[in-house]
Amino acid sequence: MDRFDLRSADGTLVLSAPTSADIDRIAEICVDPEIQRFTTVPSPYTRGDAATFVTSVVPEGWQKGAPTWAIRTVADGGDRLVGMVDLHDVAHGRAEIGYWMAPDARGNGHLSRAIELVLDVAFGRLGLVLVHWRADVGNWASWRAVWRHGFRKEGTVRGLNVTREELKDAWIGSLHKEDPRAPVAPWDGPETTAEPAAAVASPSSRDPEALVRQFHDTYALPVVSDPPSVDRDRVHMRMALVAEELAELVEAVYGEAAGAEMSAAFTRAVAADDGTRDTVEAADALGDLTYVIYGMALECGIPLEDVLAEIQASNLSKLGEDGKPIYREDGKVLKGPGFFPPDIAGVLARHGYRPPSRS
Repeated sequence: MDRFDLRSADGTLVLSAPTSADIDRIAEICVDPEIQRFTTVPSPYTRGDAATFVTSVVPEGWQKGAPTWAIRTVADGGDRLVGMVDLHDVAHGRAEIGYWMAPDARGNGHLSRAIELVLDVAFGRLGLVLVHWRADVGNWASWRAVWRHGFRKEGTVRGLNVTREELKDAWIGSLHKEDPRAPVAPWDGPETTAEPAAAVASPSSRDPEALVRQFHDTYALPVVSDPPSVDRDRVHMRMALVAEELAELVEAVYGEAAGAEMSAAFTRAVAADDGTRDTVEAADALGDLTYVIYGMALECGIPLEDVLAEIQASNLSKLGEDGKPIYREDGKVLKGPGFFPPDIAGVLARHGYRPPSRS
């Protein structure tokens, strides 16, 4: 197989085969205790091990149709190797995915986006039907990385993994090409991994209210059961969020100046508040907004179901290091250290979108 690169839709992440220029960086990263603990890299790890990996293991893999990519962040015209991802044991329409990340690059979404790119290639260019995953029992970080993309944890196999002649029990999981690329079960790991420990199964992205209800349940936001009324303290924060998203939409379609005009108009509207709180008209407007938003998505070819699934996965990554929500003074949920942004460009790219060339 000829080597080929992968690039995120926004151009900030590149996956390419590691080269001799990466040997020192690989040697630096692979002495990390977590990589030593959960992978089969040699221990102690030396520069010679990195050289063998780059000059022998990687080329042989590509020749056999089992590609390995270095995960690189791109900035200011250069790139920095932050991890590695591969597809191995490729045969009969299936493969197993493996990866590791540098300690200073964990928890920022790079691995999640890299896995998304590899899965696109696996089920597209490589024509695979199934991608397997396995990890030592207790490797929650590895499980979290694929859980986000819809992998199903299918069991524990005793002594499946062998690390430096030690048998280790392992989790196994899989993703079929027809499976949804979003969590299909609640997060089952410790809350300290900054993942939501939802009490119910992940709702379908065909049910937006269920997605938002899950978000409210996860972050302890109000879901009232008393009679309908927009005369509530938090309505002002909610109106501001609606206005903020509308301004972003106006800017996306008409430009930056138009977006600024919309934001300024909302500021003037708030200043003109006369205390009217018409719940019936508000309910009608919310319903109509939902209707016309879906209509715009349909007329623009935007796969709103997939976009919502990507946003939901990102929203559920906002918990703090203690597994608890972080709030702004007005009650808005803030991003925790494990947050990863939604890759909307990647979602659209899977549906054929290509950004316009810039002259």
